[in-house]
Amino acid sequence: MAEEVDRPVVEAAATSTAPDLLKNTPSNIARLEDVIEHSKARHKYLAHTSSPSDGGDVRWFFCKIPLALTELAASVPTTEIVGKSDYFRFGMRDSLAIEASFLQREEDLLSSWWREYAECSEGPKVRQYSHTLSSQLYEIEEERVGVPVKGGLYEVDLTRRHCFPVYWNGENRRVLRGHWFARKGGLDWLPLREDVAEQLEIAYRSQVWHRRTFQPSGLFAARVDLQGSTPGLYALFTGEDDTWEAWLNVDASGFPSFVSLSGNGIKLRRGYSPSNSPKPTQDELRQQKEEEMDDYCSQVPVQHLVFMVHGIGQRLEKSNLVDDVGNFRHITASLAEQHLTPYQRGTQRVLFIPCQWRKGLKLSGETAVEKITLDGVRGLRTTLSATVHDVLYYMSPIYCQDIIDSVSNQLNRLYSRFLKRNPGYDGKVSLYGHSLGSVLSYDILCHQDHLLSPFPTEWMYKEHGENIESVPNKRNNCIQHSSINQDDTFAMVIPSDEKKSTQQTSSEMVAEYSEESSVSGPALSSVHKFTAEPNSVRPSNEGDVSESLPDTSDVLFKKVDALDMPERMNVELPGGSEEFKDISNKDEVINKLKEEIDSLKANLAALESRCDGGHDKEELHSVHQLSKRLPPVQDATMTYTPYIKYTKLQFKVDTYFAVGSPLGVFLALRNVRLGTGRGQEYWEQENISEEMPACRQMFNIFHPFDPVAYRIEPLVCKEYISKRPVLIPYHRGGKRLHIGFQEFTEDLAVRTHAVKNYMKSARDKVLTVCQSRNMENIEGESSEEEEETSYGSCMLERLTGSKTGRIDHMLQDKTFEHSYLQAVGAHTNYWRDHDTALFILRHLYRDIPEEPNLSAVHSGGSPKYQSSSAGWYDQRDSVEEDLPLTFSDKAMVRNFSSKTRKILHKKTASNF
Repeated sequence: MAEEVDRPVVEAAATSTAPDLLKNTPSNIARLEDVIEHSKARHKYLAHTSSPSDGGDVRWFFCKIPLALTELAASVPTTEIVGKSDYFRFGMRDSLAIEASFLQREEDLLSSWWREYAECSEGPKVRQYSHTLSSQLYEIEEERVGVPVKGGLYEVDLTRRHCFPVYWNGENRRVLRGHWFARKGGLDWLPLREDVAEQLEIAYRSQVWHRRTFQPSGLFAARVDLQGSTPGLYALFTGEDDTWEAWLNVDASGFPSFVSLSGNGIKLRRGYSPSNSPKPTQDELRQQKEEEMDDYCSQVPVQHLVFMVHGIGQRLEKSNLVDDVGNFRHITASLAEQHLTPYQRGTQRVLFIPCQWRKGLKLSGETAVEKITLDGVRGLRTTLSATVHDVLYYMSPIYCQDIIDSVSNQLNRLYSRFLKRNPGYDGKVSLYGHSLGSVLSYDILCHQDHLLSPFPTEWMYKEHGENIESVPNKRNNCIQHSSINQDDTFAMVIPSDEKKSTQQTSSEMVAEYSEESSVSGPALSSVHKFTAEPNSVRPSNEGDVSESLPDTSDVLFKKVDALDMPERMNVELPGGSEEFKDISNKDEVINKLKEEIDSLKANLAALESRCDGGHDKEELHSVHQLSKRLPPVQDATMTYTPYIKYTKLQFKVDTYFAVGSPLGVFLALRNVRLGTGRGQEYWEQENISEEMPACRQMFNIFHPFDPVAYRIEPLVCKEYISKRPVLIPYHRGGKRLHIGFQEFTEDLAVRTHAVKNYMKSARDKVLTVCQSRNMENIEGESSEEEEETSYGSCMLERLTGSKTGRIDHMLQDKTFEHSYLQAVGAHTNYWRDHDTALFILRHLYRDIPEEPNLSAVHSGGSPKYQSSSAGWYDQRDSVEEDLPLTFSDKAMVRNFSSKTRKILHKKTASNF
């Protein structure tokens, strides 16, 4: 029995992954239309009578409420007629594509569906088995492929009647095939459940109205008993072939939870019919708008892909990146209808895809943080842990690698899924990073050429390492002015022995030191001095060295020190100390070395005489040999530099949007500037480092009162420190009242100051010309000075693609609202901000002219939206927002005046 159940389902799943179903392109939609027109299976669903209740339009619906993990699609809805607000229609073209795929495999899909429906009727035991089977079939999310709908963001699995998201892990939603509909207390036709609709379809094909009889109520009709969740459910068919009608009713003995006993029952019809209400409700208008958008998406190909990387806070219960991106997608779609021409909208489509890098990432430090979290104000602590801690994790070299890998792998996985469903894609790809996501995106873009790079704060380690290199000299200086025990000397010198590990006899040491410079001479005397003077000071690293040696007495350690100290001190003092540089008598140095060696030999003989028996001698010999074989101990502070291995992205980034970004403060703390590595003289700082993101253009969008956002331009070009960011235009046109007034006053002051400077410079120039009479030379020098551009200006041009381009773009704050009140939601409001959406939309469509005949003009000059802004500001959207007082845009005023003159000219010509 299990094998019989497995085979059809597996075959259906394999069939659903056909390559031609992966293409979400207009050509594929046209192919599906042709399939439906020539499909023999569709003929039986067409209207076979001329009755007003008969139709052949099948529509597919999806449920608003997602299914539970163990819930089968056949188990819902529980009523025969779906609720009005529970199910929504797919767009006409999406429904057409689903129906075409359904007709291609109708028999297999129906048999699988009725088998699942039977399992739901038998009880929870079989239901549990079915869930186990389905989990085995779709355990790997990558293998699950269905019919693309809703612009390619979702797909429909016809075998399981599920609608699931493609680019994020979401819940399954029930898909319903609507063929029979009921009008329940209104003007809208609601679909019936498939089991009831199939029984009605069988009665229709047999023309059951020809077998009419008088019913107990006196009605002359044919009765068809139906099996459903409601007891006593039946249908009545009245009329003839061209006038038949159907009604759904229930016996008085039943429990009519949805059926009214007044009249003949609930009116039925075959085939979908749109609502004929003269005043549609808000839900109906919204659904019609969404259907139009879905139909548009199914016809226009995607030519620009935007991955949206979130920042902190995604571990909060109310935070959902999918909903935020969905809101942003709807806002841009609404603005595109108002501010884009039909030619622009028909040329390309922009697809916004969320990148959820934090949802599936588990860091080992989170468990420890939860254990040490205090109980006081637990909610506040949980919020901080879910938000601010992500920044701390990223700044730690322990978790930075995991976070970078999560973002990079997620971006590549999303792009691979997109290419799988859009083969041959040749459009552009951009990145939208919000908050911490902008920092992650920036670091990934900066390391596309060199994938292995030090930790972002590597310069701290490098600077610290340079300071550590001078420590040996400082140690020697300290040794000369303090007394240390022999054991301490051994423990302190051990780490420095990693550079030179040689075993020397006393005679070899004499020959070596005789050839050394005078720098090393006094070192041995200092060693002899220290070995003779005991001290209680013990370094912290003594325990590490002593643990690696056998347990012996202090005498044995002193012996090892006496033998190994000279060569160690020679290694530790490569350059010598200042006070020893003046020694030039080599004979004195050699004599001192000989004296030191003789004293060491005497000490060694004394130590050997103290040892009793051969066992102690063997132990001493083993310790001495072990000390020679010890591996060099590396100093962690000198050698440890954390490295981050970045992943190569499978696509090239066109534009990088940093929105509400703290990137500026991150770069400032890292001592990093944006450049190509040649700006040491320009920045006039020694330890500065430069990097450049691998993108064609970069924007930094922020609200003036966002407490997290920072500027970036001063880190690219220091001449822009005093320049204000570029104001993003208001989406309803013009500038807000206080912004316009502020700019007016500032512009007036600047112009006044410029006039004064011009008058002064003109006077000076006239005097200079009169004195030198070399006007041509002066003009040549001034022109050369004007042509010179700074290093920062060149880097800014490289990041913006234009000499006059800017990176920092600032939103306009509201007119009648306090700044601190705006700061509360400024950082999270970018997803719902219309000005931000319109600014990004304008940039993504910058290369597409408003009309086809303007392509030549557009390619040769500046972008069209700069020369004529009527397409962006003349129209007004229907957003629920108070219309503030604004200063009109100059280009809009000129455009309005030209239109007015044209209208008056036409009226004058018509009069004549």
